[in-house]
Formats: sequence, structure tokens, C-alpha cells
Amino acid sequence: MSRVDVSSVAGWAEACSSAFVPLRVRSASLSFTASLQQHVLSPEVSLTRVASTASEVYRSDQVIAQHPSDDVLVSLHRSGSGSVVQHGRQATLRGGSAALYDASSPYTLTFPGRMSEIVLQLPRRALPGCRGALADLTARPLPEGGPLHALTALAASVEPDPAVSGRIEDAAVADAMISLLTALVASETAFNAPPIDSHVLATALRRFIDEHLTDPRLSPAYVAQAHHVSLRLVQKLFAADDDSPAAYIRRRRLESARRLLLSGEPVARAARLSGFSDPDTFCRAFKREFGRSPSSLRHLTTSARVAANPPRRAAP
Repeated sequence: MSRVDVSSVAGWAEACSSAFVPLRVRSASLSFTASLQQHVLSPEVSLTRVASTASEVYRSDQVIAQHPSDDVLVSLHRSGSGSVVQHGRQATLRGGSAALYDASSPYTLTFPGRMSEIVLQLPRRALPGCRGALADLTARPLPEGGPLHALTALAASVEPDPAVSGRIEDAAVADAMISLLTALVASETAFNAPPIDSHVLATALRRFIDEHLTDPRLSPAYVAQAHHVSLRLVQKLFAADDDSPAAYIRRRRLESARRLLLSGEPVARAARLSGFSDPDTFCRAFKREFGRSPSSLRHLTTSARVAANPPRRAAP
């Protein structure tokens, strides 16, 4: 997390160019003040809280030629008013609204008074299947509803204080935001598009579980919270594959423990490294899943390893 406070137009142009993409400031109030606070969620996704008095920033053809970029930016407006102009269109920004714009084409952001917003920035390639449609979606209000509310709430939940950040794993936040933004774009490019891309979200949920097997907080409810969706939706997505989030978590933990046992890890350590806090619960679940106890599997593995590599006898 990095924070910048400025009190000049030149300082604001430099701060915004560094945080987002190179741009220019055309005008601002006489007593100008502004701040931005950026959180890099992943190598490709960043989230920036912005606040300023009256200002106008723009990215021209000349600036684009000197500093090309194909990033997509999304303004999640919090307070005050403003507008974004691109491709001959203008979207009005107010508290609770959102609009996206494309860094590869000229745009102008105008704020007549004090404002605050959260800006999501990510590369165009992070939105699969939406690349060709972006030119038609810029400078248009994003549709209000579940996905936008979830995206805004998730962005607001990222703690600006580094001392308490990490409450939700950053990479998971980035994945969830991409999923929600993809759903928003899809809802504008296809008739009767679902509010959330079920396949994308289900893949993100499973990836999150696989990456957090050792986290003692891991549970279906925690997975839902991390992706800012309801527990019922998480259960519904797994049920579509005749599964459940709880069963998937348990199965993946047991598979992890089995790999560790086969590599020679002691039973207690294999259980702990796979997210099981209670050894007895682990042993019962392991036997139900694999038909043998973890200790017998480890003993069998150790015996096979010794048979394959017998100790050498000293020469007489």
C-alpha cells in the first residue's frame, strides 16, 4: 500500500501518472488538494482510493503515442459528482455509480467539486471474451445490480491501513473482481446474460480452496465471504457438479495429506500441513476416503522405499 498527498496541479499529474497511466491535468481549483492510496492486489491488478477537489485530467493521442497502454480502468464513484468522456460518449458519475474507460484511447475525467472514488485497473487481456466489446462499453454507466454492488463492496473492503490489510488474501480479491467485472461486461454484451459467470466463479472458488488448504479459517462460509457472494450461491455452484464446498475442501485436504505421506512425511505433520487440526478426525476421514489408515500407508511406503534401496553391507 502506498499513499500520496499533493497540493498542486503538477503534483497531481505526476501522482496520477505514476499510479495509473501517464496523463495530464488541464485545470483545478485554486486551493487544490488531492490524495491517492494504492493497493497492488496482484502483478496485474491494482486498487486505488482517490480523493480530490475540483479537477480535470485527460489522456490525449499525443500522450498515448508516447506512453501506450491497453489497461482498462473502472471508476467506482463514492461521493461528489463527475463525468468520463471517451469515444464521443459521456457517462455521469455519482455516488454508487461506475463506468469504465480504456487507456488505449483518449479520455477525459472531469470533477467540478470535491469527490472520492475507487479505481480498479487491470489489463485488457484479464477480461476473456470481452476484448472486442470494450470500445462500445466505455463511458457508459455500468448496470446497477448484484455484480456492481458486489464489486463495489469488495473494493471498499480492502483495508487501506497496511497494519490490518490481508484480511482477505489479495490474489483472491483480484480474481473475484475480475469475475465480477467480466459478469458486468457480459451483461451489457449479451441478452439474458447471467448476473455472474458461473463457470468463471466456480473455477475461482476451487482455485481459492486449493491455495488455502492450510488456513484454519477455510470453510464454505469463508470461501463465500472471500468472494463477496452468498453461501447459498457457493453451494449451488458446487451442487451443479454433484459436489459440495465442504466435501471438496475435505477431499482436497485428504489428497494433499496422501501426497505428503507418500513422500515420507510423518502422519501428524502430513495432517497439519494439509489443514487438519485434530489428528483423530484426520485419521477417520482418511480411512473413509482411501480404505486404509494414514499410518499403514506411510508404513507401506517406507517398506517399499527400503526394499528398493537396501542398506549396503560392509565388505568382509
